[in-house]
Amino acid sequence: MNRRVILCGIFSLMMGLSAFADHDAAYYGLTADSYTQCLQKAKAGDGEAMCILAKCYETGTGVKKDMKEAWEWYGKSAVEGCTEAQYVIGTLYRDGIGTKKDHQESAYWFRKAARNGHTEALLNIGRQFENGDGVLPDNRVAAENYWRAAERGSAEGAFRYAVMLRDGIGVSKDLPRSLKYFKMAAAKDYPDAAYQAGLLENKGVKVNSRPSRPAKTGGGSKKGNVGKKK
Repeated sequence: MNRRVILCGIFSLMMGLSAFADHDAAYYGLTADSYTQCLQKAKAGDGEAMCILAKCYETGTGVKKDMKEAWEWYGKSAVEGCTEAQYVIGTLYRDGIGTKKDHQESAYWFRKAARNGHTEALLNIGRQFENGDGVLPDNRVAAENYWRAAERGSAEGAFRYAVMLRDGIGVSKDLPRSLKYFKMAAAKDYPDAAYQAGLLENKGVKVNSRPSRPAKTGGGSKKGNVGKKK
């Protein structure tokens, strides 16, 4: 059966943490007990428990490492409609973990999570549209996703959006808005953001006190233009 059919979504998991698949077990406080604590809940249909169980198998926490089992539990968690699971599956395809690296599949899953407002998924699908990884390159779509990631607190999203505003890539050139987003990234200590903000300020650029909304890109849906499937 097609894995995409088996999967279908993946976990809005523990404590609202978004980048679950990008950190090790210790980062999330997983212990050997996590496996036994979640096993029965997962078997009973608890999507979050399925997700934690999958991570235990992925990292070998409390159980022998087994990516086949990890994929199976991530997939079951996805079927429960968990947004975080959609993101995790995207990262696994992106990095080729337990499966062959596949940018088209990673884009598919990142888009699903992005449409549900997942910050890291928005950032990742933005990168894929900017670089043309698994999708047709589209700087307009990349810029909008970076903006949405920035508005959800992503320092990298703010920095990347600021660069596009500064250079007029995918959006209309807008130095005051660019400065705003460089400062937003700098406030979170994103590398080079403070320096880039300083360069604009040295040119006399000032931040306008306008409501936060995406720069003109030539269109986009109200729900967010995360891009159509290739």
